[in-house]
Amino acid sequence: MTGVFISRRMTFRPGVITLSTTADGRLAGHITPHVHFDVCPTWLEIAARHLDDARERRTARKAAWNGNDEDAKAETLEREFESSMQAAMAAAISIDSFYANLRDHANISKETIDNWRKKSTARYKQVTEVLRRVFSLEPRDAVIIRNTLRQVFQCRDLAVHPSGNFNPPVLHPELQVGVYWLFSYFRADNVEIIVPEVRNIIYQLVTKTKPVSPEVQRYINGLRERLPPPP
Repeated sequence: MTGVFISRRMTFRPGVITLSTTADGRLAGHITPHVHFDVCPTWLEIAARHLDDARERRTARKAAWNGNDEDAKAETLEREFESSMQAAMAAAISIDSFYANLRDHANISKETIDNWRKKSTARYKQVTEVLRRVFSLEPRDAVIIRNTLRQVFQCRDLAVHPSGNFNPPVLHPELQVGVYWLFSYFRADNVEIIVPEVRNIIYQLVTKTKPVSPEVQRYINGLRERLPPPP
């Protein structure tokens, strides 16, 4: 490599220092830098963009369903579903990234981790436990986060692992007709709840809590600069 490009959102720290002696006996050194780019706020931005798309496609779907063009009805319903599913997925990934940056600071024993793996402990439970520890959350606050994340990760799992079974149609709450369940579950009205709730959890933890360690404090200090406040 001829150099290292450090972007405006990348963090940098010295990595491996290599010392050697030149032919004329002088000491020479070389530093291999370590860099990191936190994708948590990136995924929040992606979720927000897909949420905006879902809202626009909801408007198009409403217009189409006021007419008689059956092809337009199908297309707009599918487009709203696509954007809504991507918004929900991006929101869940942002929480996963947030958790990944904090997990090593939660002092969770290997025995606990092995037990989680053995019992296939739900992801939202693992994430909540890490957040509870690194931010010293009160039990009430941990329960609120846990309940929200349960819905978020359930939504993610439905998108990633949809059933291959045939199912009866479900009632679309706005159209009042039977549709395939994905079209009812992934729609703009639902992700208008999911995306802001995820963004609010991260924002509140980063700005309103007291981390348990200097390392966590440094991480959230950097993250705070990239997080837009909730609307």
